[in-house]
Amino acid sequence: EAFQTKYPSFVMCRIVNDKTTGLSKGYGFVSLMDPMDCARAIREMDQSWLGSRPIKVKRSDWKERDLKQVQKEQQQKMKKKKNNKR
Repeated sequence: EAFQTKYPSFVMCRIVNDKTTGLSKGYGFVSLMDPMDCARAIREMDQSWLGSRPIKVKRSDWKERDLKQVQKEQQQKMKKKKNNKR
């Protein structure tokens, strides 16, 4: 929510959880589509506090992604969830 309200180009956020306990591992990923929002988020949010935890914000070393790729992956995940519930 901290990123979603501040940056209009926010696309998605994923918090990584431990598979056995279901508790947060203490890190996550945020996707922003606008490079200016990304630079602003790094500048404003890096070394800040989110609740009671300090956070680090940096550009990913992972491959470049575009909005169509993100949407395609989200649709695939939704289809898998629907198929698993049946």
